[in-house]
Amino acid sequence: MTAPRSDSARSDGARSDGNDGGGRGNGGGAEAEAVSLWRGVPLPEFPGEPFRGIAARLTTLYRAALVRHVRTLDPTIAADRLRETADADPCWEDGAVEMATALAAAGSRSEALETLRRHCAAVIERLGLDPSERVRGAQQALLRDRQLRPEPAARAQPTTRVAGVPRDLALRVPLRYSSFLGRESERQQLERLLAEPEPESAPRPGPGPGSGPVSVVGPGGVGKTRLVAETVRAWPGVAWVDAADVREADFLQAVAVGVGARMTPHDVPLAVIAEAAARHPVVVLDNCEHVLGAAAELAEALRGVRVVVTSQESLRVDGERVLRLGPLSPEAAGRLFCERARVPSSAAVGEIVARLDLLPLAIELAAVQAGALGVDELVARLDDRLDLLDRGRRGADPRHRTLRAVVEWSFALLDEASAKLLRRLAVFAGGFTVAAAEAVTADEWLPRARIAGLLAGLVDRSLVVRHGAGRFRLLETVRAYALEQAGAGLAAGPVRHAAAEFTGILQRHAAAMAAAAEELDSRMRGADQASAVREIDALLPDLRLAYSRGDAPVRIRLAAAMYRYGYRCQQYEVLAWGRAVEADAPGVPAAVRADALAAAATHAWGRGDLAEARRFATAADPPGAPAHEVLGDVALVECDAATALAHYRAMDGEPVARVSGMTGEALVLAWSGRSAEAVEVASAAVELADGTGNPGARAEARYGLGEALGDLDPAAALNLLAEAETLAGTVDDRLFQAASGSAAVAIRSRHGDPAVALAAFRDVLRLWRRAGNDTLRAAALRNLVVLLVRVGEDETAVLLDAALPQAAVYPAEAARRDRARAAAAERLGAGRVAEITRRGALLGAAGVTEEAARAIDAALARVRHR
Repeated sequence: MTAPRSDSARSDGARSDGNDGGGRGNGGGAEAEAVSLWRGVPLPEFPGEPFRGIAARLTTLYRAALVRHVRTLDPTIAADRLRETADADPCWEDGAVEMATALAAAGSRSEALETLRRHCAAVIERLGLDPSERVRGAQQALLRDRQLRPEPAARAQPTTRVAGVPRDLALRVPLRYSSFLGRESERQQLERLLAEPEPESAPRPGPGPGSGPVSVVGPGGVGKTRLVAETVRAWPGVAWVDAADVREADFLQAVAVGVGARMTPHDVPLAVIAEAAARHPVVVLDNCEHVLGAAAELAEALRGVRVVVTSQESLRVDGERVLRLGPLSPEAAGRLFCERARVPSSAAVGEIVARLDLLPLAIELAAVQAGALGVDELVARLDDRLDLLDRGRRGADPRHRTLRAVVEWSFALLDEASAKLLRRLAVFAGGFTVAAAEAVTADEWLPRARIAGLLAGLVDRSLVVRHGAGRFRLLETVRAYALEQAGAGLAAGPVRHAAAEFTGILQRHAAAMAAAAEELDSRMRGADQASAVREIDALLPDLRLAYSRGDAPVRIRLAAAMYRYGYRCQQYEVLAWGRAVEADAPGVPAAVRADALAAAATHAWGRGDLAEARRFATAADPPGAPAHEVLGDVALVECDAATALAHYRAMDGEPVARVSGMTGEALVLAWSGRSAEAVEVASAAVELADGTGNPGARAEARYGLGEALGDLDPAAALNLLAEAETLAGTVDDRLFQAASGSAAVAIRSRHGDPAVALAAFRDVLRLWRRAGNDTLRAAALRNLVVLLVRVGEDETAVLLDAALPQAAVYPAEAARRDRARAAAAERLGAGRVAEITRRGALLGAAGVTEEAARAIDAALARVRHR
């Protein structure tokens, strides 16, 4: 067949005839002829290229001709002609909108809405996109019972457009089809703010309650626009002005377009805008952080109009009511990620949302990548979040399509001094005080006197957030970008100055953290121990950074300052810092070096390496109370009573150190069978500890007295140990919380109902697992062996006994252990004992703990059954 006689060529000719002249009424017959020549899917017998591209082109041309043709038909007929093609491809936007327009014109509003709903669902499910603004606008018009107007083939530019103002500024409330999670309380709060009278002494004319500016303030990506949209959506006639891309000079013109104000060159803009704005129940000024001056002036002029402003910073005008929008709750953030990514909840999801500061936009961007990478891979790559999270909604504002764009927008609004301070604050890993910020960031280019004011400005701009009383922190995303910018400064000129500047900040940060640790260490020894522990916990991220960045003297200072916290709270990470002493560090005081060595020794002691613990502690010259304490602890678990007593009695100086020495001395005496002497020493320790007001010292002394009274007065001992455990818990003293629980179980196993003791032992295992002290955990499990034999669980007792490392024990404990071993062997027989012993020797540390927990549960079940 020659080309001119083919349907394709004839259709092209008809379309060309129909398009001549460009008018709507021109060529209706030609369009009808072009449509009539359609025979279904073109070129189906040629699936490959180049025919696939030709077929796609023909389909597109046919659909365009069909749309132009049906606009010349009766609406009912037009809908029927479109139905087959639109149903075959529900993602075809022109077909869906044109069909909905025809149905609405024919009086089938509900069917028109259903057509658009099916299109939206198909676009979301098949393409992974949100419906276009055009479709949203059509839905809004139908929902407001407004007639849809067909769009002309060639749309003319409006003659009334205001110069410099984008055409989409007058859009109504933004419509999102995804669920709105985790903001119900904030929505209710915003509704109350819009309903209540403006806080002013004299009433102003206006529509009544709710008049006056309400600012929704928060960091970029926190969901300010979505919250306001969901709150005001039900109000008819809301005026919504998106100022994101508007220059401050054009702001009033943009608002005039948004509220429908018509201005002549001789009008006063604010007066005309106020008159037009009063016709709207609410006027929303969205994304105003870069036009704050003009927005504030406008808000003052719109008294009597409900004005809602979204911005990263408040307007600071009279009568303004501010709703500060923070991150989502962890639960809501997790639900949001799981719903958007379509994955189940997990620990990895919790880590993702936490590292993204619980910010909705960042979470939604991450959820998109989770579909491609998987949750675990996403977690592993979150350090590169600025470049990783770059697949936002195609229809979204450009600032919200990538995480980097969100932060860059905020940084671009800062003056040079504020930007410099923000980059410097990024050296803090966690929270900081104003004093810490001054100590670390101030220099000749950024004087100390300016830091507090600049910091307040960054808080107002939502780039720095409050982190408890008197403390602040950077959002992790902001911090990542600020660090990147600081690093970029090293590559820009002058390089030598930039490098020296940033290096100096890092050194000041490390030194400031060492000083803070030393101050908190002194508070650990007083009545303020609980708050000191909380502050150290909060400071740990920065202490880690200081240790990694600091020189040898800073590292040794940190290790020494963290000794008591690490020992009592059983934080082995910070105790290991004491190993830095082995590096050459001239100028470090001998006492500081000795305490750092004690920290390293305590780390080894808790891990069961007594020889290394002794090596570190004996290197302290002269030894301080901490070195004597760890040497006493090593001798205590080795049953070297004389050496232990010598070191504990050498612990002099401050009262809390003396309490620790007296408690250690009481333990040695009690376990050596010298109970009367032990009670005397421990009682004196309790009296001294109570005088200090230090909760940890009071817990320690009561633990010592409870151990001393264990066989003399079990009831009194149990009361003391319960009090010690409670006191220790108030300051996260995991060492004496677990030790007190272990001692109480041991006394109950000797003097009370074994079932009660077994039930309590489950809590003891949990406490030692939390504490992480392998040495004392093994000692506690040796008491469990005796208890299991008492309740007839001989095989499990023998298994645990064989699995535990061999250790010296004091005479009284040795006698109880030997009696238990003999009883189990008599009931089981030598052969069975040997077989179980071989199995037990193969269990590792984790296996021992698991077997102990299983044995307790099994024994309790049998005891209760009896």
